[in-house]
Amino acid sequence: MPKAVWFILPNEFGERFCYYGVQPNLNKYFRMITMMEAVDAKVYSTAFTMLAYFFPLVGAALSDSFLGKWWTIISFSVVYLIGMIMVTIFAIPNLLGPMGTVSRFLTFLPMLIIAIGTGGIKPCVSSHGGDQFLPSQEAAKDLFFNNFYVAINIGGFLTQLIGPEISKLECYGQKCFAGAFLLPTVVFIFALAIFAAGHRFYRIVPPMGEFLPLKAVKATWVAYSRHRQASPEERVARGHWLNFAEEDYGGVFVEEVRDFGLTLVPVVIPFAFCWMLYNQNSNEWSNQYYLMNGAIFGGTDDKHSYVQSAQFSIINTILIIIMVPILGGWFYPFCTRRGWNFGPQRRMGAGFFFIVLSFAISAALAPKVEDAFLRSGRNYAKAEDYDGTYCKECYSAWWQFPQWFVLTLGEALCSPTGVQFTYIEAGRQFRAVSTSFWLVSTSLGSILIMIFEPVFVDAGMTSGTKGWAYSGIGLFGFFLYCLASYYYTPRKHRASINEAARLAKEAEYSLTKY
Repeated sequence: MPKAVWFILPNEFGERFCYYGVQPNLNKYFRMITMMEAVDAKVYSTAFTMLAYFFPLVGAALSDSFLGKWWTIISFSVVYLIGMIMVTIFAIPNLLGPMGTVSRFLTFLPMLIIAIGTGGIKPCVSSHGGDQFLPSQEAAKDLFFNNFYVAINIGGFLTQLIGPEISKLECYGQKCFAGAFLLPTVVFIFALAIFAAGHRFYRIVPPMGEFLPLKAVKATWVAYSRHRQASPEERVARGHWLNFAEEDYGGVFVEEVRDFGLTLVPVVIPFAFCWMLYNQNSNEWSNQYYLMNGAIFGGTDDKHSYVQSAQFSIINTILIIIMVPILGGWFYPFCTRRGWNFGPQRRMGAGFFFIVLSFAISAALAPKVEDAFLRSGRNYAKAEDYDGTYCKECYSAWWQFPQWFVLTLGEALCSPTGVQFTYIEAGRQFRAVSTSFWLVSTSLGSILIMIFEPVFVDAGMTSGTKGWAYSGIGLFGFFLYCLASYYYTPRKHRASINEAARLAKEAEYSLTKY
């Protein structure tokens, strides 16, 4: 692999160490700092995730249009760092007021800044890494994207292992969230320094110099207007309707607009329903975990916190670190050697289905867990206070392992593949924007949660019934994806809509060195 990627991978490790040092703790942090109800804490933590996966649109647009990936990553990293410093300071006990009385605005403000920072970085780091490879280096690029996802999860694993232990400590007689947020801040500073040090090794793709999304919209409108006014003979002569903008915007650009907007986006958007389910593992599954026996390795002290929900979720990270290399290094090549078609679209579809299945497993478990918890005599309204404690009457937290295993298998199949798919299936000018849309599907999933969650709560649904409702909605999204994927033709084999685009694509795939 190119030397440059060894400066990019540590950066992604540090950024994800920082993000997962904050995100899994938010549900409990909001409930304890501001005394939010469980549904409000879930909505606020989901809003953070939604914003973190919405701002990739902004980062990608600035990157491909004006700043380039290098300056976009550096600029938004500074914003990210400011947010991390703020949340670390604001979490100092009694600085903003006694525990339970801190305003929701001040609690969420640093999260908004962090969301802007991490969102601006997200689409640029992976696509910047992909830019270091030739189009013909498909195997090496595949290895990079798998290693990229492993770096993400090693960062997540370490911070989820260490962070909850720090938060157990007391700062001025209260939970030490400030210490738990300080460590990721320091790690992120080092990761940013490593990324900056690699500047001379990077192949930097220059930006377009104009606002790419606006240019694409204008090109589409020009083509549509001219196509509508054209005679039948002119339409036949032009072929594809977007070619009516070819004189103004160039044949290559209008084909890349077609590849992204009319072909790629319909395949990606249904994944909003997938991430609607996946994003709830840090809140809905945490709320379920609070009702379970956290002494999974032994212990009988019902006042002591053994394994907290944020620590148990490390199972996801450990399994990802195991599964992704096995899938990428052995299973996918094995399928290729046997002539089995298990390409990106089928991997993503299989992953989508497993994530839906994992939520159905959780829904089936929920009524039994709640009944056992209520029989124990504990206060359901204060369930978060029992996080990780021993409970003789409660179900062991190990009962959550099957849903985590199935969820992780689905994630290992679709998430790294999705990042790679949206990069290689977009034209050169749209790669950061395309990658951002994969991330935006996560944001749309969070929006779906924010829409459905209050409705389900107002309807008086139990967690089990609610889980089945979400699973059904997710299954609907899976069928939408299957339909879109069925009619999708990979870019490499897709016919070009004009001669200039055809020649450019041939030159791209025949390139042997930069």
